[in-house]
Amino acid sequence: MGILSPYPLGGSGFVLDDQGGLLGLVHDVSKTFLETSQLRIGLFVHLDMPWMDHPFLTSSFKIRTQKQLDALRQLRLAKIRIDPGRSDPPAAGSSPAKDAEAVAEEPPLIEEMREHLAEALWEEKRQRIEALKQRRSRLNQCSKRYTKSVGSARKLMSQLRSSPMQAVEAASDLVTQMVDDLTADCEATVQLVNLKHQDENSYYHCVNVAALAMVIGQQLSLDKSQLRLLGMGALFHDLGHQKIPTQILLKKEAFNSPERKFYEQHPRYGVEIARNLSALPKPVVEIIARHHEHLDGSGFPEGVKGGDIGMLTRIVTVVNRYDNLCNGFGADRGMSPHQAISHMYTSERQCYDAKVLTTFITNLGVYPPGTVVQLSDERVALVVTINPQDLLKPNVLVYSPEIPQEEALILDLAEEEVGIRESLHRTDLTQDQIEYLNLSDKLSYYFQSSGRR
Repeated sequence: MGILSPYPLGGSGFVLDDQGGLLGLVHDVSKTFLETSQLRIGLFVHLDMPWMDHPFLTSSFKIRTQKQLDALRQLRLAKIRIDPGRSDPPAAGSSPAKDAEAVAEEPPLIEEMREHLAEALWEEKRQRIEALKQRRSRLNQCSKRYTKSVGSARKLMSQLRSSPMQAVEAASDLVTQMVDDLTADCEATVQLVNLKHQDENSYYHCVNVAALAMVIGQQLSLDKSQLRLLGMGALFHDLGHQKIPTQILLKKEAFNSPERKFYEQHPRYGVEIARNLSALPKPVVEIIARHHEHLDGSGFPEGVKGGDIGMLTRIVTVVNRYDNLCNGFGADRGMSPHQAISHMYTSERQCYDAKVLTTFITNLGVYPPGTVVQLSDERVALVVTINPQDLLKPNVLVYSPEIPQEEALILDLAEEEVGIRESLHRTDLTQDQIEYLNLSDKLSYYFQSSGRR
């Protein structure tokens, strides 16, 4: 009677006789089970039991340590499901029969050692769960601050026509609070705010741009007064949208020529509106007027270049373009964050201030928050915040259907033995994955404290 080998051969399983001889191939390995005595380091296992009934952080993983291997053998499961295609090949000269013999020759663990091993793993899992709760709590606090800021932006924008001075005062209060929150922690990082339901209004966009711009401004050593000007300019940069028809602003296809020309006038319209808001400082009005201008003169509406574009405007230009690529208008909208960053760097970097663009990428990471990725162990995850010490190892929310969504794993990849294999687009995901990761059609960003003061 042959046994199904845990060792992959071209992605298939294969049958060995009792002495390890090859009998034949088995291509359907989705239901491969092995006795616990046949397990070894390098196998990818699936535990078909409730998540809270075992001491491991996930129910599907590759065995990487002897500690994990011993713990699996103490679960008292007769057989464990494995995935040969995701397992490492065996060491030279190894076979399931030999592995089983080696286990049989090992002295049995005494009960006290078994209990100690199990308790150590459970304690490790409890500590990891507590760390996850703290991460989730910080994310929730960040979401609340973002939602409050959007509410303030919505209210003040509605006041612009009836009470313009009151609206400017409210905007100043909002920006001052954001600057105070940001500068209270020099290590604050950009955070994904994953809100399921968003409308098409500009409140989210202006808060996104303001939050990201201020993070970049802080990294460029702007003082508080400059950060407040930057935040005000970012908040009001699309003031001219008030004079653009909704059917143009919300159009999902590429603009035709007349629509494009009309849309490209919105910076001028914004300046006209700003003239009625006499309290707006000059640098804020410049941002409104020139946030679509490029250093190489290819922008609109004036085609100005180089030294005619101030530093605050250069920051808003980069951030605004990024948010529009991810969330914005016309045919460009809908890029993933990773695609947007790559596009700006590879195809458009002549348009932007090099220092601003580099600082922006450094603070959003190679895989910016909101990027869906496939990990090296093939799990799907959503990047929620970057790791400033290692841009390739962000914090990710992992799709793990065996774990309740409200307890979903948020892993710091710098602490894990997995990395990112590639970025994915929303269209690559199943509906179940989209729902579990709570993906919105739009990306929202704010900043969160590192937890250190």
